[in-house]
Amino acid sequence: MTTSLVLEYWEKEELDRYFAKNKSKDSEAIAMDKNDLVRIHQLIRSRKCFTVLEFGVGFSTIIIADALKKNKQDWEKLDPVPKIRNRFMFQCFSVDTSEKWINISKERMPESLQDFVEFQHSRVEIGTHNGQLCHFYKNIPDVVPDFIYLDGPDPKAVEGSINGMTFQCSERTVMSGDLLLMEPILLPGTFVLIDGRSNNARFLKNNLKRDYEIIWDKEGDVTTIELKEERLGKYNLLGSDFLMNS
Repeated sequence: MTTSLVLEYWEKEELDRYFAKNKSKDSEAIAMDKNDLVRIHQLIRSRKCFTVLEFGVGFSTIIIADALKKNKQDWEKLDPVPKIRNRFMFQCFSVDTSEKWINISKERMPESLQDFVEFQHSRVEIGTHNGQLCHFYKNIPDVVPDFIYLDGPDPKAVEGSINGMTFQCSERTVMSGDLLLMEPILLPGTFVLIDGRSNNARFLKNNLKRDYEIIWDKEGDVTTIELKEERLGKYNLLGSDFLMNS
């Protein structure tokens, strides 16, 4: 998306209102990238997502919450409102290894969006998948997301060693194995956005077993993974099954 289109979308969705008053408070934060934030917002809105699992808190958490709030407004306009099996409608579950950044994100979260986000702290430990070195969060929210945003953890947060190897090695890339653990319980239509982490994305591509469409956007340095299987039944549907034309 060109810079002009990004700014046009940003203004149309009135996203700057969440950041303008807090700029002075975010001196420690990583610089805000509107391209990344617009991509996340646009995907969640266009796919009409219900439940988001985010690995790594940040400005993205606010953007996700806003997109879910707008999806909820669209959902509530349906007559009648469909019955589906989902206890966590229009909720973002954001997991991070840093209690400091969780607290910063809580303080930064606008009051109008607080009901759409649940924060969770978790350690990350080194592990293996089929004999391959990777790492896993120890405490993942007990939900079934239809959108997963993978932007964590910091490799230095990974605890432990295997055969002398650690993720404290500055040259070693992150290697999250959490999606491999979760794979059997993912619903058809689940969409994953990986921010950078190309080596990790390739590891997942080589180990995932179900039917996916995997696309690496070299220019944007993001990878998308979509589970391309038939729906399981009338209660295991996604927002896109009802709202794509709204």
